[in-house]
Amino acid sequence: MTSTAIATARPTLLEGKALSQEVESISFRFGDLISNRRTFLTAALTLRRQGIICLREAAPAELIASINSDVGRLLEEIESGEHARLASLAYLNLPDQRVLKGYNQFRDADRSVINYRVKRPDGRSGSDAGMIDIFHPERLSGSLNSNIQACLQESVIQRLLLLSSFNRMRVKCRNLYLNRGVQDTRSYHCDGRSLKFKSFLYLSDVQSLADGPYCFVPRSQRRRRLWWRNARFNKQNGLGPFEFSQLQSAEAIALFAKAGDMVLSSQRGAHCGHPQHPQARRAVLVNMFQR
Repeated sequence: MTSTAIATARPTLLEGKALSQEVESISFRFGDLISNRRTFLTAALTLRRQGIICLREAAPAELIASINSDVGRLLEEIESGEHARLASLAYLNLPDQRVLKGYNQFRDADRSVINYRVKRPDGRSGSDAGMIDIFHPERLSGSLNSNIQACLQESVIQRLLLLSSFNRMRVKCRNLYLNRGVQDTRSYHCDGRSLKFKSFLYLSDVQSLADGPYCFVPRSQRRRRLWWRNARFNKQNGLGPFEFSQLQSAEAIALFAKAGDMVLSSQRGAHCGHPQHPQARRAVLVNMFQR
């Protein structure tokens, strides 16, 4: 097998009964989580061991509907070409007009950033071209601010992370991902080796691979030998240090969920977004937690 083939090898994506059983073992009803101490402890321990959990019905349907209504109007305004109002509220990184560059500038911006992800100039894969990635979406309106704050359940998630990781985690950045037929997705990777978690609150149903679900290799955040093996191979073959390039013997799960469900994962683990069908749509609120 050539190094290129090894570099692009992906894990086996579980399906059918095997997938259902694996996802069921990491799933908890949010209502049970906050009302039952034993469930809370079990969820924290599961997150520590598996690197990922799914919290069902974390946000009420009426708040999800309100957010989606605001987002729909926002998209209409973006696509209308009349950007005067938006430009007063946010930095607009449009496909043909980039005003900010680099993740750190987006994260530390003093207002929202509406960032269209575009193809990489050097032609490398993994650009997520077609995604609208909105940094600090809660700053766009009072309605979005109140509804997003209510839906993200930050105080509960921070207590859960403290119990799971023995570290106090702070919210570093909130994002709104709007995926529309995104097919050039990054392969399995981690977000560095520092302690970092993300919550993904689904604003739309993600029920099949065509929808572009979040995929994760359970327990990969704890497998140091796997990390070092990949890092060594990557260095020898000119790949980025955080790519999981040798997962051909591993098993991954796709997180299918309904609007209002939340996925919480360790970003040390191997994860990726599955490519979508060209007509698929997906909306997710994302919170990034760090020490």
